[in-house]
Amino acid sequence: MISFQVNEQIHIKPDISFGCLIMVDILQAAILGIVQGLTEWLPVSSSGHLAIIQLAMGLEVPVFFDLVLHIGTLAGVFAIYRKDIISIISTIIAILVTYLPFKNNFVRKYSINKCDVKMIRLIIIGMIPTGAIGIAFKSFFVYSFQDAVAIAIGFVVTGILVLVTKFLKSGNREPGDVDAILIGAGQGLSIFSSISRSGATLSIGMFRKLKIPILVKYSFLLSIPAILGASIFDIAASDRETLAQMYSIPIISYVVGILLSAIVGFISIKFLIHVINNESFYLFSFYCFAVGLVTYLFL
Repeated sequence: MISFQVNEQIHIKPDISFGCLIMVDILQAAILGIVQGLTEWLPVSSSGHLAIIQLAMGLEVPVFFDLVLHIGTLAGVFAIYRKDIISIISTIIAILVTYLPFKNNFVRKYSINKCDVKMIRLIIIGMIPTGAIGIAFKSFFVYSFQDAVAIAIGFVVTGILVLVTKFLKSGNREPGDVDAILIGAGQGLSIFSSISRSGATLSIGMFRKLKIPILVKYSFLLSIPAILGASIFDIAASDRETLAQMYSIPIISYVVGILLSAIVGFISIKFLIHVINNESFYLFSFYCFAVGLVTYLFL
């Protein structure tokens, strides 16, 4: 789940207590890192779980710390799809250097891969609705992180999307521009605190009868510019108070959080691929329904 959350609605001075903790110690960082890594790629909403934990612990985590955890989980995507990512980067370089007024041996070693060109186009198309939804509904999405009822509703929506895949037959289609727009829109909706990014994108892709291996790869690759873009957006929007909160967290907490989110995130991606290949993706829906109910009743 990707967050465009901007900490603009709560302004806290260091010497005033609102019942929330600004400091994130090593234990809290470890818990948040494990939860982030475990739930980022599974269709159960990482941001929803982080929001629940922060509400339950009375812990207000600066936006930057959440961004660090999200970037940590990207390490799993880079590790698993490193060959595809390297190939895409090489193709991008090859495309760019074709416009240079000179060619040399360094330039010639990069070749344009047609499959990569298509993937790049689909990623760009998919990012358009993602960015548009994130910017247009930013305030609403920020609110969703603070309201327990909104969090509960998001989990139920995710559960419904994932459960529907139980009744869908396997597809054999290659993704096209329309598929990219719809999947990108699903990724945009996942900016809501407890709507799962993977739950939305994979469910939409399955509904569109796409080939599962290509759909999974596209979903994960599409998350890279989304997460990095959201991180840059949120950092640029941070005010002095938010930056002060960021610096109040010990370096060791950042290190522990990012390492655990990366390690656990890698494992969760492998597990999700295994579950999808065994046609058990829909089982996550029951977990989402249960978490939504518990959130509504007790938070």
